[in-house]
Order: sequence, then C-alpha cells, then structure tokens
Amino acid sequence: MSSDAAALPLSCKCGEVQGTLASGGGGSYMVCYCTCCQDMHTFLGKENLMDAEGGLHFRMTAPGDVKFTKGVSKIKSMKLAEKTGTVRWYTDCCKSPIGCTVSELPPTMIDLSRSFIAQKADPDLLSRFLGKISMRLFADSSKKDTSALANPRPSSRSFWLFHYMYHMISNYVKWWWRGTLLPHPLYVEGNTKGKLICEPVVVKAKIA
Repeated sequence: MSSDAAALPLSCKCGEVQGTLASGGGGSYMVCYCTCCQDMHTFLGKENLMDAEGGLHFRMTAPGDVKFTKGVSKIKSMKLAEKTGTVRWYTDCCKSPIGCTVSELPPTMIDLSRSFIAQKADPDLLSRFLGKISMRLFADSSKKDTSALANPRPSSRSFWLFHYMYHMISNYVKWWWRGTLLPHPLYVEGNTKGKLICEPVVVKAKIA
C-alpha cells in the first residue's frame, strides 16, 4: 500500500477539499483535447485551465495512491450524457476539477486533473513527478492546430483508444503488483463493486 511519507498535496482552489497523492506510484501524464473535457471545464467556469490548443492535462493514477483528507462531502460528479460511462469529478465549493473515472472499464484508475495536483505542490517536485507527456488524445477536436506538437505526436479520434488502453494495461500490472488498485477513494468504503460516493448529475446539453 502507498505511504503518505512521500506524497504530494492535493487541493481544490479554495482549499475546502484536500488530500494526498503518493509520489512513487507510477502513472501516465496525458493531454486530452476532446470536446467533452472542454465542455466540462466550460461548465465549471474553468476555461483558463485549458492550454493554448484547448487541451486539458491529466495524470492516470492508481486509486490506492489517492487519499482525501478533507471535504469529501463537497466532492460532486457529473456526466455529459445519460449513457456515457465517463464520470467527471469536481468540487462543489469552488468548482475545481478533480478528474475522471470510466465506469465502462474496470475502475482501475483515476485520470486526475493536473490542476488538482498542482494547487499546493512544489513546482519542481510536481515537474519531476509528472514527467514527460505520454499521450495527446483527440487532437482533431483541439481548438488550434496541433500538428507542430511532438514527443509524443497527437493522436486523432481514430487512434486514441489504442494509446490509452496500452498505458492503462501497463499501469494496471504495476499497480496490481504494488497493491494500489484499492481502496478506491471515489467509491463507498473503497469497494469498486459498490456505489460511487455520489451519483453523477447528467448535463445533457452541449455546453461549448
């Protein structure tokens, strides 16, 4: 199980929701340009968190490496369509994005928002922790041309799943070996066979 001895602080903008993230657990740093991630941040009034091309930065993270230490009751969730399996998490207090989970897949990871990690973390430690970007997904939905971006090259809607699943499976094996697939902080009592800590609100209309 992960240890809090080497952990990064997690926090929303106002500090009402806080937690820790084990810094040695491995993961993948990614940028997503999909319209759903953009719509979520527009809904929250956090367009400023998009990069120049409209990308949102996440870190694919082991659930057992994430612990909430304050304000769990202020954590809320949403979906952008009734049938989608992607649940998007944010704080009710200041509308800070927390990240995403995918219920259509085994709930083995949290795509944690970089801003939720970066709010209180030392910049140098954060940079070392995140490492290099591993994936750039849904480049065909970017707000600006991404063809000049490299290391890695952006993936289109046709190829994003291959890249995402490769990293998810690779990380799953590492996390299983380390014993950090559970507990899952966004499920009641950490049991992924149970219920989410809060039911997502469905936002059906396109927000952009």
